[in-house]
Amino acid sequence: MGVAEKGRVRPRERSRLPEAIPAVAAMLIGLWGITTPSFWRDESVSTLAAAMPLGDLWHLLDSIDRVHALYYLLLRPVAAFSTGELAMRLPSVVATAAAAYGVTVLGRRLATPGAGLLAGLLYVALPMVSRYAQEARSYAIVTAVAVLATWVLVEATRRSGRRWYLAYGACLVLLGWFHVYALLLVLAHVVTVLWWRRAPSPSSSPSPSRPDVVWFAGALAVAVAGIAPLALLAAGQREAQLSWLEPSKLTDVAWFGEELAGTVAVALLLVALMLLGTSAGGRLAAVALPWALLPFVSMAISIVHPIFNPRYVLFAVPAMALLAGAGLNAVRPRVLGWIGLVLVAALTVPTHLTIREPDRRPDNLRAMAATLLDRQRPGDAVLYVGENRRLFAAVYEDAYRNLRDLTHAPGRRTPRTAAQFTAALEGVERVWLVTGGRKHKSRDFVEDDERYLALMANRDFTLKSTEDFGYSWFGLYVRERR
Repeated sequence: MGVAEKGRVRPRERSRLPEAIPAVAAMLIGLWGITTPSFWRDESVSTLAAAMPLGDLWHLLDSIDRVHALYYLLLRPVAAFSTGELAMRLPSVVATAAAAYGVTVLGRRLATPGAGLLAGLLYVALPMVSRYAQEARSYAIVTAVAVLATWVLVEATRRSGRRWYLAYGACLVLLGWFHVYALLLVLAHVVTVLWWRRAPSPSSSPSPSRPDVVWFAGALAVAVAGIAPLALLAAGQREAQLSWLEPSKLTDVAWFGEELAGTVAVALLLVALMLLGTSAGGRLAAVALPWALLPFVSMAISIVHPIFNPRYVLFAVPAMALLAGAGLNAVRPRVLGWIGLVLVAALTVPTHLTIREPDRRPDNLRAMAATLLDRQRPGDAVLYVGENRRLFAAVYEDAYRNLRDLTHAPGRRTPRTAAQFTAALEGVERVWLVTGGRKHKSRDFVEDDERYLALMANRDFTLKSTEDFGYSWFGLYVRERR
């Protein structure tokens, strides 16, 4: 008893193999064209932060990005090997594969193996998932940890073991250290726990199916204690990190739909499948529905306190895939569910192709660097506006290595004053201004940078040309002979 007969496979063992299929598909799709798009400014920061000496990294974190400290530390072994697109984006590919596996396991655990497999494959097919699988930022890793935390919570309710609740608290700490924003997940989990507490427990259940509220609260206390140091450290940087966000508008719903599915039409198809999956009810709906609604909770909060951006809520996309996968699984005959999956995947192919084009990131820093390298001359200098702009542009460092930095004096971490900058201009014939955001296009342009204002006031220099590369751009100032 409990041992499979010779030549037969236990049903539990038989169900395991399909769970790997979405993970493998996620790896293959994530690696497809991964080096074609240029790094953009956020990826430039990740790469340079991961590669800089630890002392410089701590200095950087004193002013910006404390909330990303754990991610930068995670990238350091990768950066020691290579700072190319493949190496720096590979952790996100692996994390996306892990999330796809987790979605499949959750679908099986909460519904059926078929629902889990359909959910996992649908998750992999979504353009937003593919886009951030190819990003040297933490969003894919945050999503994988969110899936892990949800799975551990499910296991805690099934097994009623204290160690599972402690593990759940540890997952929340890890989630918060990777991205504080993702702790919105706790709101969804609270709703799930209350939902389960009110639901009748099946008498046939082989193990407890109601959560232990005391231990759940204890897990949240562990999370609060573990995240408090980061919250204190990052509190002073909130304005620097989020000041660029704007209050939510109704159009943000369509924006998120396009990010998620490529087009509003495909997003509406997904909504229909999610509603069908929700109507089936059960434990899957209790877990996935509150989780899937978090992007809209974020939009609602952002009306008065801007915090919404589609990439910040990538961690909620697994829930949408779970509901839509359950919806596909509910279609009869079953073959129509699989046809629906193929239809969704086919409709997203044009978007998958588009996001893999070389200039499909907010900045084309590779083209910018190549153009700058081609046009610069010996003795040229560079001014970064604002003072940290080098981090946002110089990931392709060959273009900047031979330019004299007028923003910082050699060996100094604080930028030059206007007077020091003017003195450093002596003997310089050409200055490349490297920045982001045009003052006639974006409020992010640093018009009060004292070095930039000193250059503008210097009558010996004239702006000869500018060129845009997405958000980032450069201009050439040349000394006029009088």
